[in-house]
Amino acid sequence: MDMFHRFRRKKSRPLVIPTIAETLPPSPHQQQTEGFPEVSDIHRNSTTKSNLSSYDIIQDPRESRSVERHRRERSVERHADPLGLHVLSQPEDDHPIVDIIFVHGLGGTSQKTWSRNRDIQLFWPRQWLPLESGFEQARILSFGYNAHFASSGRENVLDIADFAKDLLFGMKYGLNDNSEDLEIGKCPVIFVAHSMGGLVVKKAHIIGQNDDQYRNTIKATSAILFLSTPHRGTNLAELLNKILAVSVFSHSPKQYIAELRQNSPALQDINEQFRNIAPHMDVFSFYETQQTAVGPRKIMVLEKDSSILGYPNEVSKALDADHHNVCKYANQQDPNYISVRNALKSLLRKSIKPEPPRPSPSMTDDKVNMKEVKTLLAVVEPPEDDYGFFRDRWMPGSCEWILSRPTFRSWLHDSPSTSRILWVNGLPGCGKSVLSSFVIGQLQDMGYSCQYYFFRFGDHDKRTVNALLRSLAYQVAMDLPELREQYRKLLEDGVKLEKAEGRTIWQKLFASKLCKTTLRQPLYWVIDGIDECEAPQLLLSLLSSVSSSQTPLRLMLVGRKTQSLSASFQRMDASIQADELSADNINEDLRRYVEQEIEYMRGDSGIKARVVHTVCEKANGNFLWVHLVLKEILGCHTEAAIEQALEEVPPELEPLYQRMETALSRSSRPGDRNLSIAILTWVICSQKALTLEELSEAMKPEFASVLDLRLTISQVCGDFVVVDAKGRAVMVHQTAREYLTRTPGLDHSIILQDGHHKLFMKCISYLSSPIPRSQGDRNLASSAPAFHRYAATSWSHHLVSCTVTLDHSILLALNHFFQNSYVLGWIELLARWSQLKTLVYASQGLTSYLRKKSKVDAESSPLTHRLQEKEVLELWAVDLVKIVGKFGGQLVKHPRTIQSLIPTFCPTTSAVFQQFGQSQASGHILLGGFSRSRWDDCLSKFSVGRDTQSLRVTSLERLLAILTSDGTLRLYDAVTNQPIRQITHGERVLCFKFSSSYEKCVTYGFRTTKIWNTKDGRQVCSISNPNNAKALDVSFADDESTIVSCSDDRAIRRCALAAQQPAWTIVSDNMEYEVTEGRQLNSPRRVAFNVDGTQVALAFRGFPLFVWNVENANIVGCCERASDRNRSRQDLYSEVGPICWNPVTGHILGLYKDGCVFKWHPWESDSQELRTVVTGIHCSLDGVLFVTSSTSGLLQVWNFHHFALVYQLSYHIPIIDMAISPDGRRVYDLRESFCNVWEPNALIRRAEADEVSSETTSTAGGSNQLSLASEASNETLEPLTALAIGSRTWSYCSGDDAGVVRLVRATDQVSVQVAQGFMPVDLIVWSDNEEHVITADLGGRLNVRTIDDSRSGTKCPLLFETKTGSGLRQILLNAHMETLLLVTTAFTELWSLQSKSLITTKSNIEPYSRWITHPSDNAYIVECTFTGVKIFLWSTLDEIESNSFDKIFEEKRSDIPEHAAQKPPSASFPISPDENSDAVEDIFFSGTGSHLLLQTSQALAQKFRTMQYLIIRIEDLTKSDAPPAPDIKAREIPQAVTTRIEKVLGFTSKPSRRRSHGLIGEANAEEEEVLAFLDHDDWICSWTIESDVTAKPKIKRHFFLPQDWLNLDSLRLATISRDGTFYCPRNGEVAVVTNWLQHEWVD
Repeated sequence: MDMFHRFRRKKSRPLVIPTIAETLPPSPHQQQTEGFPEVSDIHRNSTTKSNLSSYDIIQDPRESRSVERHRRERSVERHADPLGLHVLSQPEDDHPIVDIIFVHGLGGTSQKTWSRNRDIQLFWPRQWLPLESGFEQARILSFGYNAHFASSGRENVLDIADFAKDLLFGMKYGLNDNSEDLEIGKCPVIFVAHSMGGLVVKKAHIIGQNDDQYRNTIKATSAILFLSTPHRGTNLAELLNKILAVSVFSHSPKQYIAELRQNSPALQDINEQFRNIAPHMDVFSFYETQQTAVGPRKIMVLEKDSSILGYPNEVSKALDADHHNVCKYANQQDPNYISVRNALKSLLRKSIKPEPPRPSPSMTDDKVNMKEVKTLLAVVEPPEDDYGFFRDRWMPGSCEWILSRPTFRSWLHDSPSTSRILWVNGLPGCGKSVLSSFVIGQLQDMGYSCQYYFFRFGDHDKRTVNALLRSLAYQVAMDLPELREQYRKLLEDGVKLEKAEGRTIWQKLFASKLCKTTLRQPLYWVIDGIDECEAPQLLLSLLSSVSSSQTPLRLMLVGRKTQSLSASFQRMDASIQADELSADNINEDLRRYVEQEIEYMRGDSGIKARVVHTVCEKANGNFLWVHLVLKEILGCHTEAAIEQALEEVPPELEPLYQRMETALSRSSRPGDRNLSIAILTWVICSQKALTLEELSEAMKPEFASVLDLRLTISQVCGDFVVVDAKGRAVMVHQTAREYLTRTPGLDHSIILQDGHHKLFMKCISYLSSPIPRSQGDRNLASSAPAFHRYAATSWSHHLVSCTVTLDHSILLALNHFFQNSYVLGWIELLARWSQLKTLVYASQGLTSYLRKKSKVDAESSPLTHRLQEKEVLELWAVDLVKIVGKFGGQLVKHPRTIQSLIPTFCPTTSAVFQQFGQSQASGHILLGGFSRSRWDDCLSKFSVGRDTQSLRVTSLERLLAILTSDGTLRLYDAVTNQPIRQITHGERVLCFKFSSSYEKCVTYGFRTTKIWNTKDGRQVCSISNPNNAKALDVSFADDESTIVSCSDDRAIRRCALAAQQPAWTIVSDNMEYEVTEGRQLNSPRRVAFNVDGTQVALAFRGFPLFVWNVENANIVGCCERASDRNRSRQDLYSEVGPICWNPVTGHILGLYKDGCVFKWHPWESDSQELRTVVTGIHCSLDGVLFVTSSTSGLLQVWNFHHFALVYQLSYHIPIIDMAISPDGRRVYDLRESFCNVWEPNALIRRAEADEVSSETTSTAGGSNQLSLASEASNETLEPLTALAIGSRTWSYCSGDDAGVVRLVRATDQVSVQVAQGFMPVDLIVWSDNEEHVITADLGGRLNVRTIDDSRSGTKCPLLFETKTGSGLRQILLNAHMETLLLVTTAFTELWSLQSKSLITTKSNIEPYSRWITHPSDNAYIVECTFTGVKIFLWSTLDEIESNSFDKIFEEKRSDIPEHAAQKPPSASFPISPDENSDAVEDIFFSGTGSHLLLQTSQALAQKFRTMQYLIIRIEDLTKSDAPPAPDIKAREIPQAVTTRIEKVLGFTSKPSRRRSHGLIGEANAEEEEVLAFLDHDDWICSWTIESDVTAKPKIKRHFFLPQDWLNLDSLRLATISRDGTFYCPRNGEVAVVTNWLQHEWVD
């Protein structure tokens, strides 16, 4: 025996599986030749009785000796047949092209199972098969395992999974007779499996798919041939185990036999999982047709129904044999052998495929694209799961009635170019979902492109329009490569659809993509359970628009017939052909189902016929009713009991439920009722269906000792609860849930409010226990108990559904959770799961609960109101939303930051800071210097430009675009608000528009129209504009190949961009219509194109608003205001103000001059008005919100569908323009020269909590939660424009946009005003002794002041004043405060402070250099240029010496590095597009004074710059004694550091390091030079300069900047002092962070 075989026998548990017939007592004629047959499956805990007396158990001693002799003979034979994998035959060249593996069944062996009469000469896999034509290159193997039933002693615990693992091990690690690897998996594999061996093969594939070490091996399987495999088990399994228990052989019951019981949980689990694997392989199923001799009688071991899978790709065939001989043949002419051989030959031909070509780039791209599409659509669960769930319940021959119905055939075979809808409706429980699965299968078999979806009432996530559309889009992308690419581009553009409103998804994925794609053949959609959809009216409204789709769509909608759905379908019929088909007439299917179910019921044909007749007569077309009734009938033991059941069973579901509940109450043990109620409560009230593992954990510790929960559910809950194929406990039907919750007085009634109270208390107490809390384990999110995730994400759902009473148990439980560190562990876990939206749900739940609690408490004594506990929860309700808004991005990337960093940056009055921020203050990062007592809705505020006026703002997916009066379109990053690029038109722009893909932009000026590529800022083309015509609006049309405009001359023009010389042509200039009443139309006052440029809305003075069809040149509709209809013909109509389109619904949103808001749909002619007074209006891209502005600066956000106020903000500065971000969580407005970014709680809740998924969700009640606080107290502070750091009495000196200069002491926030000007302060220089401060404003005025800190107070008298003109880049003061250097781009001036006179002036050869006082000799001054340094005398500015760097930039680059695109030119040196200047950006001195860092930049294309950082030793700057001056050695910062730098902050000494919370530290070390910088992920980092240039740089992260700190103007001024204090301007103040260098952040 080779090594492998020895190892197998010693190390593994050899497993063998006999067939059912082989395990039962042999008949006399089998004693000498056959041995025992094979068995199936039974559960150990089953209590079903079997009639053993019908079998002759051997009692005669002579017979016992005979059997014992037979037993010894069989034992010898079993040991002769090898275990494990053995090669029976292989090709002569030892290079097989296919492997065929034979797997025997229960009680069989690797050879005798396949040998007729146990004759080894008839072992056909070795004796005959290799000689057959076509099998020459096949390697044939047999697998043996020890599943012999005849072992005695204690109960055997081996199961099918053990056998399957044994098979996998042999395939992966098996050796041949020469001790060489079998290498199974390198060529296709075909399995031939008998009886239970088929279950072993199936289980092996399930295990292998989920195990990395076996996955590639098992993927090689191309086909499986099943021979009488009990896929659904057999009723003989239990019988066999009982025979074994009482037999004279002292055999013990076997677990692997128990698993063969009919429809056992093990088999259901195998079938459910294997269903997802089977489509990738060919399947043949042979079934027996003869009874097998068992003892003195013959029985049918396996019926056909159990032997076939019923899969679409399965081939099934009958064999004329019993269960024992279905795998054994008399000779090569045996018809059964010929059938099996031919099937194998067919499979072998299909498996041997030509060597596939290497994947082409397009194939690889398709895989990548689908992965990106899956990310875009956030598809988690494949749609095949639900399809398989119902398909497995389909009975062969059923549902075929629909194929002959004329309505269905017409829908199926109508003209390929038309779209149609078929509504299939029926009563509850009539099998509609199974019918849907049948139709899907038929469509797929016919080769049609079919997409489908099943709404599930028990799963909230599967009831939304959002989920439906994302699933359908994913399936469409799988079938249509052209759509796949379009969807992928949406991801590139930053589109996020997981939480988008249904209309938005429809517009982005279907209306603008699929419906504009031309296909020859229709797509078929089957949508089941539309009555279970949360927003069926919205769904039908969207689907009705497919009538205009260029891709024909055939929609089959299935659901219950309700009054609202009937009305909706009647309305749909006006726009698209919608037919109705009833699914209630299913009597034939019901009869077939009943006959199949009672086929094996005990009793004669007469009683069976009566059962069929009575059940079908009472069924009333309800499969659910039939299923429940048959379960009761099949449980009867006498004909009288069956007759009684037939007579008493009610014909309706509700009385049947009553009967079931009564029977359950009578049969339950007294102690089981509480367990039953607990299970029913969890199943009915849970937010989603719980798995058995989750349910078991949820019921602890009250019910901690449930041994077999699946069995317990069936016993204590009866037929009300079932365990589905995924192991989830669910109600048998929604009607059962309704019965138990709406029928009071039952023993098993469930009161929903009480149930939710129990579940809430369980969830919150579970989260409040120390066991599931986060302890810093990275794998905690994946290793947490199964119930942990449910408790963490669902407690707020139960809280909202509770009944609030005077009892304080809920309040106290919430306080216990939120006032301890449990809450931080909870938030951390949600971040690890990417489930931060749960924080928003929790905030809503807390707010709702507190509102209800206050109403209830109002009726009791104030002394019992628990105000302190309520206040804590009120604070947390706000904190949870703000944590998502302010820190969400960093929290998902670094979940542990909630434990130690985030609390520090929260406002001082917030709950999270008070509980966790203050406690961390000692020895931790300290934050101060600015007001942060409360949360701020202002996320950011940045300057657009002081020398120009802001006109328009537009928010796109990833871009923010602002148009200024100088004709420049400034593009910003939508997340960070960092400038990306500028598009300069060259003249004032009248209007602009982005394409729907955001890849193009059109700007319309006075003389020219220009098309731009937004990704790189390139001009695509320029078009001359017509004379004397100013465009009022412009848009893209015809899939971005055309632009259209409407001008003040009433002409609509079109320009084809693909033309050789694009030019404007007039489409229409005559817009006469009936309401002109003979009066001449003047120039339009307002114009707005719709999203695709096909329609334009126009408002003329004195006329009503109307919409013009651009393509057909006709009027679509006219909006006549109700108040205008009663006027005389001479009266003028109400004047229309600003207008815009809702890009999703097609409504026009606008204002009348009286300030009233209106919306109007030109096709449906419906209009609605909102009485308010506003002056500006803008609609969001998703069509859900719109924002208005007033002359007083009031900003209001409204829900479009309900005209309900969502949020408002008072701010005294008037609004120029505003926009809403595509995700609906931010509002942008332009005021003066600034852009404000607002992110209020109300919008975060809406964006994160999926509220928009339902059309029935109204935000009308949202006004109760409005953030009405005025931001004026914060925003009246002028933004800081200059900053200088002190080191003694004062912390810093700042200048703001209003020209005010202040000295501030950060420790106590004392400030002194130094000066007041009229222009923004541009530069501040503070002398080293802090006695002089020099300021310069944008107007070029320069002041030098002396700081006098006397006892009477700080005074700052003016010492010197001059005007330098604009373009001042640098100010430098010498060490003795005697001379002053002023540097502009053109010249450099040297002034004497003593005489207040100009000493000298020199022209700048290097316009973008930087100057420093010589580090080692302050008599000299050094000019640092891009290529070297020049040394001058401070007193005269005479040049002394010039030195070059030994290392400068390499050749100029034409490409743009990744992060260069994020680095625009500095305001200090604006560079025109034609210039290509090199510059010195800044100079930083090291903390020890031994080095300086030179930051230089190189100009690239489109105004981008790339940075270089050079380290220079101070000693190398020493003036040489003799010429020529040597080159200065410049050392570049390591590339690993450079690529991470966003902004250099400066040098400091090396920090001491120690461990604290999530932060790591070390013991104090000697002082080293440390460079601090901000990285591209917004973290403050440090790098210690190493003397060894080859050493790997050690970069440390310390803390991140909150999102509302990420302001370009503020970050430009951010810096650190020599002691490591970090200063960053924020909202007119300066944040001061200390103690941070001591702590390194480690995830």
